[in-house]
Amino acid sequence: MRTPKEYTANIKNGIITAPMLTDCLYSVNKRAKNWRDKEREYRYKRRDTYNREEQARDEKERYYSMKETMLSIVQPICIHRETIHHSGTERIYDYDEAMEQYDDAYWEYKSQGKFIYEGSYWCKQIHDYVHFGDITVEYESEYRYYLYYDLGGNHTFHTPVSKKTAESTGLEMIDIDNIMTFGDNIEDLISSQFVQKVIDLIASGQYQYIQEGA
Repeated sequence: MRTPKEYTANIKNGIITAPMLTDCLYSVNKRAKNWRDKEREYRYKRRDTYNREEQARDEKERYYSMKETMLSIVQPICIHRETIHHSGTERIYDYDEAMEQYDDAYWEYKSQGKFIYEGSYWCKQIHDYVHFGDITVEYESEYRYYLYYDLGGNHTFHTPVSKKTAESTGLEMIDIDNIMTFGDNIEDLISSQFVQKVIDLIASGQYQYIQEGA
């Protein structure tokens, strides 16, 4: 993506606008996701002679660090709480009085067609067939917490934080579904070189952030 002339002029004048910051944040966020995907790819390679997984992880963290620096000049608008559901399977049997609760559950699940797998085997102990079925069981959910940023443009951003940090902000907490994130073609992103200029300007402290026009 060609850097807009307006952005280059802004840098020279010590100005950071919301659209400019949004484009830079989007660039490093997507580059980080690209490296995250590379990290996963290298992790499952049979051999990683050149430590490419570690290199990809370092690049991912570098871009996330750039993202955090840029987000430091704006404020989150709320907390997003993502619910992570865990599930597994449980086997229900129909076999004896000591397992009466399972016997009842077995026939209830069977009548409702809830088994994902059914089978039976000959039990020498009771001299009869034991019927069983596997059901999906939902375990206790856990949560992930994020600071949520909306600079008024086409993109929004999340930063993961601990539950303690999330609660200490005093911001409204909103429950959300699972967050799905993907990388992007780097040809469509603001260059890393320009992003670094923005970060250097932030580090200098000699900048003006302008929200209007987002």
